[in-house]
Amino acid sequence: MADASNLEKIIKEINRAADSQVSKIKKETASYLRTELRKAETQAKQEISAAQFTVLDKLTEQMNADLAASEKEETQALLRRRAEITDEVFSEARSRLIRFTESDEYIAFLQKSAKTIRSAIGEGSVFYLRSGDEKHYPALREFCAEIRADKNIAIGGIRAENRETGLTADDTLDMRLSQQKQRFYEGSGLSVTI
Repeated sequence: MADASNLEKIIKEINRAADSQVSKIKKETASYLRTELRKAETQAKQEISAAQFTVLDKLTEQMNADLAASEKEETQALLRRRAEITDEVFSEARSRLIRFTESDEYIAFLQKSAKTIRSAIGEGSVFYLRSGDEKHYPALREFCAEIRADKNIAIGGIRAENRETGLTADDTLDMRLSQQKQRFYEGSGLSVTI
């Protein structure tokens, strides 16, 4: 599917840019912190006598607290940027999927999905499609016992259940996008540890 390939390309490019940005910020922060710590230690050593080492300890303690606060701020900024990037990527992906459901290729997708679902959970299943997909019901009837509208399916695709076997299947575009989002979080390199 061309949209999936395009989505993967977009995600890879965003991942690459985000990795670069995260790496640059971390390097700049570490360099700045080392430089400032050296400056402060040098200055403190020049200004104090041997009896004033407790002041140096307190200064080091304060600098460490300041550095920790600075790192926390940087981490929070990275987390906010990660959320922004993720929202942008998946908002665009959702828009593309909605456009796909309006194309002629969507019915072929539904039929392929219906065939796969039928072979996975068996004959006599109930299919659930989003409201608005009623025009596609005739093309799917041979794969199931019944078709119903499901207001919980926002983008498209098929969710199904076989009441005799208790098996279910979810091949909705909503679920696929949700799974991609989880994979994106896991594989994007945008994770930030505190």
